Amino acid sequence: MAGGLFEYSALVTKTRAMRSRLLRQEDFERIAEFQTVSETIGFLREQESYGKIYGGHEEIQHRGQVEALIYRSIREDYQKLYRFANARQREAMDLYLGQIQFEEAVPRIDAVYFERVWREIEDISGKHMRKLLREVFGTQIDWMNIMWCYRAKQFFHQGPQVIERMLIPICYRLKQTEFRQLLLAEQIEEFRRILGNTVYFKGREALVRLQDEISYRKVMEKMYQRLCRKYPCSMAPVYYYFYKKEQEIQNLTTALEGIRYQIPAQDIRELILV
Repeated sequence: MAGGLFEYSALVTKTRAMRSRLLRQEDFERIAEFQTVSETIGFLREQESYGKIYGGHEEIQHRGQVEALIYRSIREDYQKLYRFANARQREAMDLYLGQIQFEEAVPRIDAVYFERVWREIEDISGKHMRKLLREVFGTQIDWMNIMWCYRAKQFFHQGPQVIERMLIPICYRLKQTEFRQLLLAEQIEEFRRILGNTVYFKGREALVRLQDEISYRKVMEKMYQRLCRKYPCSMAPVYYYFYKKEQEIQNLTTALEGIRYQIPAQDIRELILV
């Protein structure tokens, strides 16, 4: 424990300071009330986490320009934390890099990416580090598969063979038999019943309640909170920060789109205040 405290002290302290500068719920409440993109730009200029990146960019006027600068902020955050990290921590950060949006470049999050990361975890030194990485990426893989499968059945009425080609061929806490049962379920009610009998919904390790909406965001949030409590001196707070920052960026770009098209403030709130 003492070794972990010493090894992660600088990185976790820096992460904690950056997390304190993330936008709060009341900030998004205020943003939802803005009538123009210019008002949003003015607000972001006043925020510590975004103000500096606007320096020298007085020409910023429209949504596309401001989104590019918002995406730049997470790249700069990544670089700041990377400088505080040691060689082993940088290896772990490199695994996550493929998920971070830089400016307008949307990362390609697909089966190939996760299969590569899953293999590379085994090359990371340290038993506890590998365990943490498996839990972070394994939970994400399970739930991306669950969500992709659910949406394909519920909204697009696709068959098992089509759906299987979209999924990541890795199971973490979801058993292979459960994976197949979910894939082959013909009715959404059957899909929910099978999912309700998995480890994600049963026992002391359950992450969400069965009556909750099937939600990737809820699961990832609960998983990161639990890991940060269990492993406060580890990569967990760093990964959690990147996750929270990505959610912030998604909410900001959603709000900007809503403001641009004059969507009512209440509708914007429902989209961004999860």
